[in-house]
Amino acid sequence: MRVVSLAAAIIGAAWVGSVAHYPGVIAYGYPYTADCPGAGVAERVDRWKMYECNCTSYVAWALSVNKQRIDWFVPGAMNARNWPHVAELRGLQVGSRPERGAVAVWPKLTGFGHVAYVLRVHADGTFDVAEYNFPGVGGVPYGFDVRSAVTPGRVIFVYVPSRI
Repeated sequence: MRVVSLAAAIIGAAWVGSVAHYPGVIAYGYPYTADCPGAGVAERVDRWKMYECNCTSYVAWALSVNKQRIDWFVPGAMNARNWPHVAELRGLQVGSRPERGAVAVWPKLTGFGHVAYVLRVHADGTFDVAEYNFPGVGGVPYGFDVRSAVTPGRVIFVYVPSRI
């Protein structure tokens, strides 16, 4: 697994669009970028009723701008570890196979779990994700990164359909 360092904290605040490496997927432009890490430390709540600059807030934004459903969120129950359970209760499919546009969930990575947005799936079954607040990335809490060639072990995927 390799971590790709990007200037997304600067670029992301002003630009919403797909990247040549991930055509058709919007991964940059998170509206709270300029507030990070302070908003995460202060536990400010975003428009999806999640904490700004956290993985859940970023993935909620990514789903929204990529025209995927967000009507299944349950305010107060969206710690990352809960996403597969909440998704199933709301009729969404979950599984162990990565797909572009799915939510990758590591329910036991921390006490709260961790979620990321799947950008691409490689022929060997590994996948790339965009995420906020991944534990241990450069030692910067509430930071953005893109990880490449992530292995699907211990990951649950939530398959979020497009909005109607």
